[in-house]
Amino acid sequence: MNLGSEIREVAKKAANLLLKHDFARIYTHYDADGIAGGAIVAKALLRAGKSFQISFLKGLNDFELEGDELLIFVDMGSGYSEKISSIDSNVIILDHHKPDGEIKPKKTLVHLNPHLFGVDGTYELSASGAAYFFARELGNNRDLASIAILGAIGDKQKFLGLNGEILMDGVNSGCLEVRRGISLPSGKLSRSLAMSIEPYLDFYGKEDELREFLKRAGLEDKEFDELSASELQRLADAIALRLLKLGAYEGVFEQVIGKIVLVKNLPVRNSSYLVDIINSCGRLGATSTAFSILLGDEKALREGIEIEERFKREILEELAKRRNDIREGFCIRYLVMDDAPSTSSIATVFSRYLMPDKPLVVLNVKKDGNVKVSARTTEKIARKLDLAEVMRMSAKKVGGVGGGHRVAAGANIRKENLEEFLKEVDRLCCAMLA
Repeated sequence: MNLGSEIREVAKKAANLLLKHDFARIYTHYDADGIAGGAIVAKALLRAGKSFQISFLKGLNDFELEGDELLIFVDMGSGYSEKISSIDSNVIILDHHKPDGEIKPKKTLVHLNPHLFGVDGTYELSASGAAYFFARELGNNRDLASIAILGAIGDKQKFLGLNGEILMDGVNSGCLEVRRGISLPSGKLSRSLAMSIEPYLDFYGKEDELREFLKRAGLEDKEFDELSASELQRLADAIALRLLKLGAYEGVFEQVIGKIVLVKNLPVRNSSYLVDIINSCGRLGATSTAFSILLGDEKALREGIEIEERFKREILEELAKRRNDIREGFCIRYLVMDDAPSTSSIATVFSRYLMPDKPLVVLNVKKDGNVKVSARTTEKIARKLDLAEVMRMSAKKVGGVGGGHRVAAGANIRKENLEEFLKEVDRLCCAMLA
């Protein structure tokens, strides 16, 4: 049995389990991949005539069972084997995080995760991709490929293997279009460049420098989506030089300049911009707005665009403020913040665009003493280093929990254990990189 057949077989088991129930309780993550995955499952259930309730969570640490007969976990579950094993309900897991152990279910469990098939869930299938294969077995849902690719883009995945199959489904069903271009948000060119976080070009608050950049590239400040092929080429050349000047990780070039995906059945065609909107809504707690956008709500989109603007300004200002606060360990860099708006976006920008030579650990100390940790590194470093394992082992040592992917992982610990945690992270990174 080949890989595609294996995935389909498990997806079909999940669909058959769903069809035995009239109602499902959906729990999904609050980032772009989780929201996209949740939207796919919700749309598929609506089309199948099933009722549901959906909740967006930061994790399952504080999850409280409500006694429903069928639970569906999207973009979470695989890293909580003990918790899932304690649930006295039928369970479907649609995830791509590295499993942390064997799940011993009390009732029926269907676990769809690329890692269980020898596929790297960091690059080749996101949670929304797993949700898509589940939805495809429920009915004629190939148009949901347009939502699935948003999760892959949000998690900086590659369109290879299973992701490539989803992309082709979208192209063949007419909901996606692939063309050459640049991954930038829609809007006036100056705004797109200044407000971009992925890619980060360091133009925020630098109007004179940005005007000179456009002048040297021979570009007018027009709508980004209206640039001609020759203008796009000049912009691509100028962005490449800018990224080199910043010292960005070489792997970002192919993600920024090359193939782009246009969405034809959602309110925003620019997939990069739509991912920015969905992710911003999730990070600022407006998950219902993001969910409604993916269900086609134009009013929600207007609200989402305002949220995206606000979130990006907060992150860009935080980046400017924190650049000199980063500290050196032996094999890592780290940044400790107090009640900041986000750790993941800050960790991603610093580790990919400004300081890509070492893993970066960003710790956000909340007022209640809890610490949210985001760790990031590059694909090159991740060939030797597994941040998911580093976070899991380091957090466990201090009584916390952690996990994720090789290049992007996280943890939750207590403030009083911060120093011990950092020492253990540094020790493990040094050992893996030796």
